[in-house]
Amino acid sequence: MPPMEWTMVQKGQRVSAFDRSVGDGRGRIPTMRMLFSLWLALYALLGTLLWMGATGRAESSDRDSLNVLSDERVNPYADLRAKPYEYHGPERELEEPMDVEEVRIGLFGPLKRRRAASGGLSMRRGAELALAEANAEGGYRGKPFKLVFRSDDQIWGSAREVAKLVYEDSVWAVMGSIGSQSTHIAEQIITKAHVPLIGPAATDPSLTQINIPWMFRCMPDDEHIARVLGTHIFRAKGHQKVAAIAAKTSDSRIAVAEFEKMARRLGTPLVLSLKFDPGEQDFSHPLRVIERVGVQALVIWGQPEEATRLIRQMRERGMSQEIFGGPQLAFPAFLKRAGPFAEGVTVIAPCDLWRDDPLLQTFRRRFSERYGESPDVIAAYAYDGMNLLIRAIRAGGLNRAKIRDALAGVEVFHGVTGEIRFDGSGSNVSPPILTVIRDGRFVPLRQRPLGAR
Repeated sequence: MPPMEWTMVQKGQRVSAFDRSVGDGRGRIPTMRMLFSLWLALYALLGTLLWMGATGRAESSDRDSLNVLSDERVNPYADLRAKPYEYHGPERELEEPMDVEEVRIGLFGPLKRRRAASGGLSMRRGAELALAEANAEGGYRGKPFKLVFRSDDQIWGSAREVAKLVYEDSVWAVMGSIGSQSTHIAEQIITKAHVPLIGPAATDPSLTQINIPWMFRCMPDDEHIARVLGTHIFRAKGHQKVAAIAAKTSDSRIAVAEFEKMARRLGTPLVLSLKFDPGEQDFSHPLRVIERVGVQALVIWGQPEEATRLIRQMRERGMSQEIFGGPQLAFPAFLKRAGPFAEGVTVIAPCDLWRDDPLLQTFRRRFSERYGESPDVIAAYAYDGMNLLIRAIRAGGLNRAKIRDALAGVEVFHGVTGEIRFDGSGSNVSPPILTVIRDGRFVPLRQRPLGAR
């Protein structure tokens, strides 16, 4: 505080009553500067006392809160997956149409040649079986469900086909596809048209990370797969020199990129990341590179036929590296093609189709009776995805916004693939499982995989 300043009163000067009351009795009067300083000091003292009192009252409450929250991690960002991303637009007020004779659900996926064989046919069959069972139970209030199929064999033409499902076929919901590229295209259309979309097999994490309220995913995404597989390879197995090799396709590129990121997070970056063309016959060059670097383990992303050739050529060269496969190898086709060369390969599967579950066994039996072969992973997820849509339509009625609400409200769906749990973005967060091929069969590692949430 500045020193007090006093003004001397000259003889004959008039002094007010206020001046006399604050004077020092010797004719000196405090200046305005001194009075202002006194006022500031009193104001600061009063504020300090009030703050100390408020702090004292809050301390006990803060201590109690800290005891409750001590085990919770506070992140400096918002987690958009923590709660459902809501749709706040119109259409819930629309009345259900009375002139509907059948309830149409759209399905789009590959139908021709290689792409159909890689999962398109399985997806269609799983969806058809679910609808057949629902219609046997009475359909929707006595009206049958009908599957309307459109092809996405031409990736960029899939936009036109999905638009036809929505605007020409008047479907109430859509399911598809097995590839992330065409699913991304479909996602743009259903967002504008306000139609629920379930992806049974597309695993690109960005499909749901962009938080579109109309998009839902059944199969665990590449981030979840990379976490479980990476933790097993680097932590449980202790491998330090690991290489990845992937087909030059969009889905494989995204999957291996997620695995590379996970390897870095776990403190063991990949020593090699190699690519091969779809349909590749000769893997001698990448195998020479793998030998020269001294790789301990190899992770493969690709279709069963390419993976079979690669593993066969590895073993014929006398290479003994441990082999791990992405979810594209979790199919009977890989066991059939690779034969004894698949023995000991660890494959990560999106779900456990080998567990003892009455619901799963019934599905297997009915699928085999209808189609003459056992269902694969894509057929199982298509079956569950279609049953999710059927349940949502029955709960929400013939109203697309209410069907979406019913899907977003699913906490746990118990299906043939196990539990499906949607996070706030609409992605299934149930963990994938690890399997080892023994005696020509997938044998699950029954313990909970390291890295699973």
